[in-house]
Amino acid sequence: MSAAAVSVSPIEHIVVDLDGTLVRTDTFIACALEAVRRRPSCLFTLLAMLLRGRALCKRAAAALGRIRVEALPYNNQLIEYLREQRASGKHLILATGADESIARAVADHLGIFEDVIGSDGARNVTGLEKLRAIRERLGHLPFTYVGNSRADLQVWRGSQAAILVAAPEACASRLRREGIAVRREFEPSRIRWHALARCLRWHQWSKNVLVFVPIVLAHRIFDPSVISRAFAAFLAFSCCASALYVVNDLLDLQADRLHPAKRRRPLAAGDVGILTGMLLAAAMILTAAGIVTLLPVAARLLLLVYAASSLAYSLKLKRMLFLDVVTLALLYALRLLYGGSATGIKISVWTLAFSLFLFASLATVKRLAELRRVAASASQDYRGYREIDINQLSSLAAAAGFVAVLVLALYINSPEVTLLYRHAQGLWLLCPIFIYWIGRLTLIANRGHLDDDPVSFALRDRSTWITGTVAAAVLALST
Repeated sequence: MSAAAVSVSPIEHIVVDLDGTLVRTDTFIACALEAVRRRPSCLFTLLAMLLRGRALCKRAAAALGRIRVEALPYNNQLIEYLREQRASGKHLILATGADESIARAVADHLGIFEDVIGSDGARNVTGLEKLRAIRERLGHLPFTYVGNSRADLQVWRGSQAAILVAAPEACASRLRREGIAVRREFEPSRIRWHALARCLRWHQWSKNVLVFVPIVLAHRIFDPSVISRAFAAFLAFSCCASALYVVNDLLDLQADRLHPAKRRRPLAAGDVGILTGMLLAAAMILTAAGIVTLLPVAARLLLLVYAASSLAYSLKLKRMLFLDVVTLALLYALRLLYGGSATGIKISVWTLAFSLFLFASLATVKRLAELRRVAASASQDYRGYREIDINQLSSLAAAAGFVAVLVLALYINSPEVTLLYRHAQGLWLLCPIFIYWIGRLTLIANRGHLDDDPVSFALRDRSTWITGTVAAAVLALST
C-alpha cells in the first residue's frame, strides 16, 4: 500500500502598514512633537538630522521623543480583524516606514505579529524600498498588503491583494483599474468636519468676549465705529487663539492620550491627522493676521505678545509650579488691553487690578479642578502640583477672588466712578454677587465636580447664567 501524497497549502501572509493604518496617527511626527515639547532646541537637532537622511531623522525622533505605544490611537476594528486572521493561521508582518524601535514596541504591545520591518536609521522603508524589504523576507511568496494612502501604491502593485484603511476613494478606484483585488475596506476616507471644529474649540471663543469689556465699561456700546473695530478684534483674537489651541494639542499629544478625558480630543484620538492639524493651525494664523491688519499697530503688537506668551505657556510655563497660574491670569488680562487698544479706549488701573485678581482666581480654580481629577486616579504629581497642594490651591483661589471683590469695592467708593454712573451706590450689589459666584465655583472645584476649564463649566451652569443676568441688570440700572 503506497502512502498518499499530502498537499500542504502555503501559509498566507498579511503585511500591515503602521502609520495611518494600524494606528490613526503618524508616529514619526508624534515623536518629533514630543521631543520638541520636552526640549524646544530638539527642533534644530531634528532638522539637522533630516538633512542627513529621513531614516536618520526618524531614529533621532524616536530616541528624543519617546512615546508610549500603549496610548496610541489604534484602529480597533482592524486589529480585531487581524486577530481573527492570525487565529485562522495567517502569518502577520508589520511593515512600516516608522523607525524599527517604534514598530517593535507596537508589535510587542499587540502580540499578533510574527515579524517586523521598519526603518533602521540608514534605510527609509517606504514605497519601493518597503516592497524590497518585504521581498527580502518573503521572497516571491504572495502576500496581502494593508495600507491607507497613495504612498502604498508601489507596495500594492507587488502584492496579491489589497486591504484599504481610511484610504481615498481615488486610491481604491486606481487599484481596481490596475487589476489589483481589493479584499476589504475599513473606515472609508472622509472629511470629519465636526472633529475639525472641535479642534478649534469654538466654545472657548466665549473667553474672548473680554475684548468687548472696555467699550461696555466706557459706555460706548452704541458707537458704530467702536463696535466694528471690537468685532474685528474679536475675530482676529479668536482665530489666533484657535490656532494656538491646535498647536497646544499637537505638543500635548502624548499627555492628552494618557489623560482620562483629554484622550477624546480629535488630535489625540486620531479623528484628525497631525498634518491636517498643522494645516488647520496655519490657516487660522493667516486668517488672524489678515484681520488684525485692520486694527491699530498697538493692537497688532499685543496680539503678537499674546501668541508668543501662549506658545511659551504650551512649551514650558504650564509645567512650572504656580507660574502657570500667573501666566494664565496675564493672558486673560491681555485680552482687555488688546480690546482697549483695538477700540482706542484706555484701560483704567481699577479694571486692570480687578481683572488680574479675578483671572488669577479662575486660573487657580482650573488647576484645582485638574489636580482633584488626577488625584482621584492616584497620580502622584501633576505639572509640579501634588495632592497635598489641594487645600492650599483652594485657599489661594478664594483669596484671589475676594481681593478682586475688594478692588471692586474700592473702585465703587472712588471719585472716578461718579463720572460714568449716575447711581453708583447701586454698584455695591455687585460685591455680594461676585462673592457668591467665586465662593461657589471654588467649593465645586474642591469637591471634584468641576470640569478642567471653569469657562466651559460656566457656560453650562444655570446658576452662573442667573448670576450674570442679575449683575448685568445692576450695571444697567446704575448707569
